[in-house]
Amino acid sequence: MSSGAVGPNEVAPSEETMAQAHRAMSRRELLRDVGIGIVVLGAGGIAGYEWPHTAAPKAAAKPRPFVPRDESVFHSRPDLVPPRCQMTVPLSDLSPGYILLSPSLIPSARALTRNSGLSLGVGQEGVMLLDSDNHVVWFLPTDQLATNLQVQQYRGEPVLTFWQGAIVGGIGYGEVVILDANYRQVAVIRGGNGLKADLHDCTLTPEGTALVTAYTTKKADLSALGGSKHGEVFDSVVQEIDVASGKVVHEWHSMDHVPVSESQSKPGKGAFDYFHINSVSLDDPDHLLVSARNTWALYRVDRSSGEVVSRLGGKKSDFALGPGVEFYWQHHSRRQPNGTITVFDDGATPAKEGQSRGLVLRLDDAAKTIALDKAYTHPAHLLTDFEGSVQVLPDGHVFIGWGALPYFSEFDADGKLIFDGRLPTNVQSYRAFRANWTGRPLEAPAVATATDSFGNVVVYMSWNGATELASWQVLMGKGAGPMRPVGSAEKESFETTVTVQKLGTNLVAVALDAKGRELARSKTVAV
Repeated sequence: MSSGAVGPNEVAPSEETMAQAHRAMSRRELLRDVGIGIVVLGAGGIAGYEWPHTAAPKAAAKPRPFVPRDESVFHSRPDLVPPRCQMTVPLSDLSPGYILLSPSLIPSARALTRNSGLSLGVGQEGVMLLDSDNHVVWFLPTDQLATNLQVQQYRGEPVLTFWQGAIVGGIGYGEVVILDANYRQVAVIRGGNGLKADLHDCTLTPEGTALVTAYTTKKADLSALGGSKHGEVFDSVVQEIDVASGKVVHEWHSMDHVPVSESQSKPGKGAFDYFHINSVSLDDPDHLLVSARNTWALYRVDRSSGEVVSRLGGKKSDFALGPGVEFYWQHHSRRQPNGTITVFDDGATPAKEGQSRGLVLRLDDAAKTIALDKAYTHPAHLLTDFEGSVQVLPDGHVFIGWGALPYFSEFDADGKLIFDGRLPTNVQSYRAFRANWTGRPLEAPAVATATDSFGNVVVYMSWNGATELASWQVLMGKGAGPMRPVGSAEKESFETTVTVQKLGTNLVAVALDAKGRELARSKTVAV
């Protein structure tokens, strides 16, 4: 891998991305408001969902105007409108942690207006944390498209990372944002050497660097594949960037190591995306693991020299693939601590399999063979055109994001589906993960009030991203005088509601932890 240098990754103001957002319905609310819309798992598959199609659904021709209902927006944070999700009742114990999603409209639905989108439950695009009861924990709407929300480690501390930018023809042009536990933006990772960071991956390393994907174009002879002798190709790039300085430490180009003849695709109009890198991570401290969608192969790459050490799958596999191992148009490969490799086998597009699979592969380096350890499929026989992820959790459970189809699922160690979630129609999440996270927002809790027909004060309280919040206390006072407790409530979901007597002229909401200790207070509001 060659070296290069760029300017520092300045910290950009985060206020611009803190625009608008919305909430997902709880399971209790879903049963109340939707009824038969809840998903039922059984031997016959899944009922209550719209069955997936390989062709993306079209937006409604005449969408209904959006009329906000009390349960469709947060009174205390009307600027937040996340997509409404559905979830099944868990069949057994789930893994701990929050669900990380990056909801965005599918390409064919990008013509939806804001009002029509909100009326369909689509909500805003951005990044989101949910709990397993379908409560929004944190939502950040983004002005640009966002993908790949993850919990990673930077300088020994847990951080949230996500990509944001523009996507053209399946290639991203943007940057990676790093947020700390206070949701402060601590760094922005931008591509170097004139390239922009692509949407497909960002892996933080123990050395304080980031592995990011990028694309550039090069001239190539495509006549052997039925294209032009003077054709143009997309060259897939891996850049290892020092996060603090922004310098490119190493740079790898697919065109330097993988010929276009390995592609499973055919040239068409425009530049030929023969490789299409969609994941990069550390295979071990000295090697990278690279996934190329359009060669149906994984590549083990020397981290320093860039040499391809071995190919797993594809036209020139160095390993013999056992029964059930072969994958097509795959995404998100990762080496696991036990030596296995996980990969999301899309199986389309065009379709090469009947359904997408989450695969766990076992390699025998001595015998040069790959065996199928486990395969995870959805009972609705989902066939995903693109995107997707496979995550092995510490307890052996496996969490799968189904990419272009709006599902995210958890399987137990025996392969049984124990949890299933769904984003609204027309909404996708590039990847989906489950992870532990402790969020301590610096912004004050939000509060809003209304008056009921009896003259009592209805108090709405929320604190976006606060994971240690357990209950609320309402204080009320008169003028500049002392304030005293007038009501309390356990945290309900993102927003908690309590009705109190009007015993003063101003009010404060106090956020408490599980031991009743004060975490923060809202601003004082008049009542």
